Amino acid sequence: MGAAAPDALRTRMVADLRARGAITSAEVEAAFLRVPRHLFAPEVTAEEVYGAPEAVFTKYNSQGKPVSSVSAPWLHAEMLEAAQVASGMTVLEVGSGGCNAALLAELVGDQSLVTTIDIDPDISARARKQLEEAGYGRVRVQEADGSKPIKDAPAQGFDRIIVTVGAADLSAAWLDQLAPEGRLVVPLRFRGLSRTIAFAREREHLRSDTLIVSGFVAMQGDSAHAPHVVRLSGADVRLVVDEDQPVDDKALAQAFTGPRHEQWTGVELSGSEGLLPRLEVWLAGAIAPYGRLRATKVAADRGLVGWVLDKGMPAVWNHDSLAYLTLRRDPDIPQESYELGVIAHGPSREHLAVHLADAVDRFDREARTTGQPVVRAYRHDDKEVPDEVTVDKPSVRLVVT
Repeated sequence: MGAAAPDALRTRMVADLRARGAITSAEVEAAFLRVPRHLFAPEVTAEEVYGAPEAVFTKYNSQGKPVSSVSAPWLHAEMLEAAQVASGMTVLEVGSGGCNAALLAELVGDQSLVTTIDIDPDISARARKQLEEAGYGRVRVQEADGSKPIKDAPAQGFDRIIVTVGAADLSAAWLDQLAPEGRLVVPLRFRGLSRTIAFAREREHLRSDTLIVSGFVAMQGDSAHAPHVVRLSGADVRLVVDEDQPVDDKALAQAFTGPRHEQWTGVELSGSEGLLPRLEVWLAGAIAPYGRLRATKVAADRGLVGWVLDKGMPAVWNHDSLAYLTLRRDPDIPQESYELGVIAHGPSREHLAVHLADAVDRFDREARTTGQPVVRAYRHDDKEVPDEVTVDKPSVRLVVT
């Protein structure tokens, strides 16, 4: 393939990102046109790098799990648009893939204003080398735990902090080192969900204005916190429990072996409406405990579960029972439409099914047409925390409305 091929691929990629709405500003478009993305993933072809619908993984651990990647172009673009990076800003990137730091350098105009940090020495060294080779050698690359305070941080804080690894908490260091008018963009895991959230300051707390459905390799270091997984039927049906919510593994596994109760809500959604991702987040602020039921195709084929999507469905539980959302096709409506329902197991299955179905009905009545849910993050000593369902993290309490 000729030397001009990457340029043509890059131009086509940017046109595609513009068409799908991932790129909306001239500044982000110009940065994408300038950064030689293929130099940051030499393990694969340029066609794969510029056309990748998902991340390109660049390092795996000893168990074969990915620990570093170059994010998909659409996700890079949507995160940078959400960050609203402008010329002259200071930016901290947590998680060093190299490519995103180069894009940030283009956006701020001075490479030295960008600091990228990673706990893994191999990843830091790789990022340093590739940034140098791509012409971004003045970007500051540090090897350290990104959840801790950054040495030589600007006195007024970073104008933007962009996290490119999956986080289980909002580090106190990020809140402390974010400038008064700063923005924090972070892929945050909560209640079994993964959302990249753009936060801005609102008085003493943070308020979201953008939520992106996404997945990232998990953060390493002291802030890493894997979810608890309840095996309801071996590896085929699992309940994912975050934030150390109380759960009786044995009792729920026993409940799952018993009869099931179905309750249909009458709430319908279309395949193109994008309603389910909003409902999933909204429920995190409406009911607790709350997590995610995941199932394999084998489980579905055996009839162990209802229609559960690949990434799982919302679930609730108590001391001896559990309930989860499911879908069914509505044959009476010509367009692609589905009805939300609840399947429950255990001694109090009917009560739990009503509890979850009522929450879905309330969302349909009160929040269906109000846009994205809003996530607020409060420090634990903040007196403004409303008296509502909270998602308690080590450093912050989340409230979803």
